[in-house]
Amino acid sequence: MSVLHDYKCPVHGYFESKEAVCPAGCTDVHVVFLKPIGVKSEGTKHNDKTLNQLALDFKMSDIKPAREGEAQPPRYKQPNNPFAPRWGSPAELGQYNLRPVADESVSGMAAVKGSGAPLTGPKVGSYIPDHENLKIAR
Repeated sequence: MSVLHDYKCPVHGYFESKEAVCPAGCTDVHVVFLKPIGVKSEGTKHNDKTLNQLALDFKMSDIKPAREGEAQPPRYKQPNNPFAPRWGSPAELGQYNLRPVADESVSGMAAVKGSGAPLTGPKVGSYIPDHENLKIAR
């Protein structure tokens, strides 16, 4: 698969092609390197000013805007940041005392069973089928 290049034909002008042949058939063409268009607008200028002002307000020096679908880059390296989210099972979190206090129930169901409350399933009491008569007649 060839790469798309910009060419200039002395007779027909600029064109893009994978081969050095003008669309009109000329072979006396030259490769040119055109300057890409700028993507600066009033909206991007406003966004840049807003980000810079937010960085000043919150005394941040390493703020980087994230593109759509990307996460903001972390401000601290993972192992040294105590505020970074930790993923995994609670036993793997390390350095945290996750044992329950003496006589504390760690299961909600055990607490309900121990209370002596009757355990019944959900009851149909507030459900009225099609209470606004929205059924479509066929």
